[in-house]
Amino acid sequence: MSVLNRSRITDIELAPAGHLAIDWARRHSPLVDGFLRERLSDGALNGKRVAVVVHLEAKTAFLATVLADAGAQVVVAGSNPHSTRDEIAAALVEQGIEVHSTRDSGYEAWEKDLASVAASGPELIVDDGAELTLRMARQDPEKFALLRGVTEQTTTGVARLTELSNRNMLPCPALAANDAACKHLFDNKYGTGQSTVQAMLNLTNMLMAGKLVVVLGYGWVGRGIAANVRALGGTAFVAEVDPVKALEAFMDGHQVGELSIGLPKADFVITATGGVRALTRKHFSELKNGAILANAGHHDLEIDIEALADEAESFRNVREGIDQYSLNNSRSVMVLANGALVNIAGGFGHPIEIMDLSFAVQGVGCHELARGVIPEGVNVIDPAIDAEIAEAKLKFHGISVGKRMDSQTDNIDDLLGSEE
Repeated sequence: MSVLNRSRITDIELAPAGHLAIDWARRHSPLVDGFLRERLSDGALNGKRVAVVVHLEAKTAFLATVLADAGAQVVVAGSNPHSTRDEIAAALVEQGIEVHSTRDSGYEAWEKDLASVAASGPELIVDDGAELTLRMARQDPEKFALLRGVTEQTTTGVARLTELSNRNMLPCPALAANDAACKHLFDNKYGTGQSTVQAMLNLTNMLMAGKLVVVLGYGWVGRGIAANVRALGGTAFVAEVDPVKALEAFMDGHQVGELSIGLPKADFVITATGGVRALTRKHFSELKNGAILANAGHHDLEIDIEALADEAESFRNVREGIDQYSLNNSRSVMVLANGALVNIAGGFGHPIEIMDLSFAVQGVGCHELARGVIPEGVNVIDPAIDAEIAEAKLKFHGISVGKRMDSQTDNIDDLLGSEE
C-alpha cells in the first residue's frame, strides 16, 4: 500500500505550498539541519520506527524529514485537532512520510489518527503532552510494552510521564526535553511569549499599548507572555496560586493579585497554567463587555468553552478566528481560536529559530534513546549535550565563549590549609 493510501490527510494537491513552507523552515534551522544531522549520521536511527506527535506545521515537518533522512521509519500526527497545517501534511506524504492528521478534525477523528500511529508499532516517540504515550498505555498495552523510549516536549507531558513512572507504568526510558535548558529557557519564555501575543494582535488587529492583560499562571510561558505584553506598552496582571511565582511576578514589575481583582478590568485574558478549566463558569460573570479570551497552555480545555456556550444567550463568528458569546446584561465575551492554543491554531506557532533549539533537543534525545544509553524512568538530557547545542547556536551567530582558567577555580584545600 502506498504512503498516500496509508495516510489520512486533506488533499495531496496542497503539497507545493507545504514544500515551500518546510524549505523556509529549513533555511532558518541551522541546528536541526547541521548539528542534529551530524549527530544522527552514526546510523543509530536506521530502521527504527519513530512516531512524531507534535503540532504539525513546517518546523515539525522539517524535524520529521531529518529523522527520516537518518534512516528512521517515521509516522506523523498532530498533537492537537486544531493546529495541523494541511499543506504541510500533504508535503510530508509526497516526501514519503506517513501522516494521520487534518486541520480542525474534531476530537473523534483526532483520536482515530493517534490510534493509527499507535498501530504502526513505534519504538520511539517524539511526543507533545504525552498524548500518544498515554493513549498507547490505555488502548494498546501490548505495543506500549515494546516502546524503547519517549522524548517529551511540554511541561504537561513531563508531569504525565513522571506520574506514569511513579506508578511503575512506564515501560521504557523517557527524556524530559522540556526540562533541558535549551528548551524551556527559550521555547517557553521567548517562543510562546512572542507568538502568543503576536497571534492575539494579528487575529484582532488591535493595539497592545494601554491594554490590561490578565495572565493566568507565571511559569516560563506566563513569564514570556507578561514580558511581551509589557514590551508592547500593555500592563500584565498576573494571577498565580503559587506564592513564590507570584512574588517573582511582582518583582518583575507586573501587577499581581487574585483573579477576581483582575478580571473585571481585563481587556485580554490569557490562560497559561498547563491545567484544565483555569477559566470557567464562575469567572464569566466577572468579565467586562468585550473582554477577549485566549489560551496559551497545553490543553484546549484551559478555557471552559462548553460552560461559556451554556451560559451564552447567543453565539456567532465575528471575524476569522474570533467567536462572540453574548451573555446576559448585554455583555459579550470574545474567544480566540475556539479556545485552542492561540499561537498555533490562530497563528504560525513559535518562531523558527526557537523551534530550531527545541527540536535539536528533541532530535538528540531521540538519538540518545535509540542508542540505549538513557536509564529507566524520566530523565533530563545530559547537561554536556545541552551545552553543545547552545555552543552550536552561538557559533552560527559568530559568537564564541571563553573557558574558565584553573586559577579561577575555588580550591577547598587552599581554604582549609595544607596538612603538615
